[in-house]
Amino acid sequence: MKRSTLVNILLVVVSVLVTVLVLEVVIEKTLLTRIPVKFHFALPSGLAVLAQSSKAHRLPEHYVALAGDSYAQGKGDWLLQVNPAGNEAFHSAHVLQQLTGYDVISFGRSGASSAKGWVREPVSKYRYLHDTVDSDLQPPAFILAFFYAGNDLSDNFLEVRDSFIPDYGEAALHDEAAWDQFFNKEVRRNQVGPHGSAQVNRGWLITTLFRIVKRELSGKDVEAEVDPADQMAAQGKGGNQVVVGGRSTAIPGGLQSPGLELDRQQTEIAFLAMAKSLARLKQAFPVSQVVVVYVPSVIEAYAPGSDEVSIFNSVPQQGKYLQERHSAAELAARSDQVAARVAAEAQAQGLPFIDTRQDIRAASAQHILHGPKDWLHFNRLGYEAFARSIACAMAAKKLWPAQACPPATPANG
Repeated sequence: MKRSTLVNILLVVVSVLVTVLVLEVVIEKTLLTRIPVKFHFALPSGLAVLAQSSKAHRLPEHYVALAGDSYAQGKGDWLLQVNPAGNEAFHSAHVLQQLTGYDVISFGRSGASSAKGWVREPVSKYRYLHDTVDSDLQPPAFILAFFYAGNDLSDNFLEVRDSFIPDYGEAALHDEAAWDQFFNKEVRRNQVGPHGSAQVNRGWLITTLFRIVKRELSGKDVEAEVDPADQMAAQGKGGNQVVVGGRSTAIPGGLQSPGLELDRQQTEIAFLAMAKSLARLKQAFPVSQVVVVYVPSVIEAYAPGSDEVSIFNSVPQQGKYLQERHSAAELAARSDQVAARVAAEAQAQGLPFIDTRQDIRAASAQHILHGPKDWLHFNRLGYEAFARSIACAMAAKKLWPAQACPPATPANG
């Protein structure tokens, strides 16, 4: 091959690379929030935070950050109903922005335990954005740490059993150094940029386009993955009866509960992991006001219409997920017990606590707040009631202005 041909090929390659890099900078600086929500999955998870539309500009200012699992991420029927070609409102972050005027971002990650939702995701994503993308990003003014009663306890227990104890031993459960090593490893190994854990922000456009093309060719939807609990709820076996609009109403069986399936030892391990994670979150963001928010499990959100409830056992037995039946009295007692423990831990660490159960139940007395497709998460009415509960509680604690809690208006079905 002639030297001139090699030079021409090299020039073409360099020109393409330069063009891609210029496009990356332009998109990153001016067009991120215009990227359709159906393509957010393809962005590096750290950069995808800046693509969220629940803020006024590219970089959030004096902002609220949500930390937790899929409830913080915003999964549910509202997301399934929005125009995938736009970047519209679809969860509590958007409602909180509308109520308060604050910028709101989410560090949430579906399926996250307390260690992942409260430590790995917010710490790694914030560091990536600040250190690699834009050093003008400041820490959040507020961090709302969502504790979802439906599976956070079981996720915590399973993570300790399957990840922490095999690496550090059961004796290390109360060893602060072991927990520090565990959290540091989780943060370090989390891939939030385009090239693994490498602190580089260039080249993301190529990886993003590759993911989009791969997804389009496979024919899978963005929300194609089905959670075992969601699948069980969709099957409708062993249905539940709840009171909505003054009448007994049938909803699916096998719904998530506040850890009714866990025994005492498993529950204690789960709460220990929660406490360690909360302390690490507080340590990682010393200038942010951390607030713990109790998100009721699906079955907790409604007044029972019968003496028994059908729940999902989120701890697999011999590789299978099962349904269980418990009395409504057991459910009520367990709900109060779990909420009290979460509140006590927040208080022990000097943090405000918000229990949204009363407001959610008041809303569910009139409307179904989950489904009808996704019975793991709130629908639009659910997210609106949930966000309003948070905003009003923050105003009552004088953490937010009173205007954040406007007079209630009748909900639309």
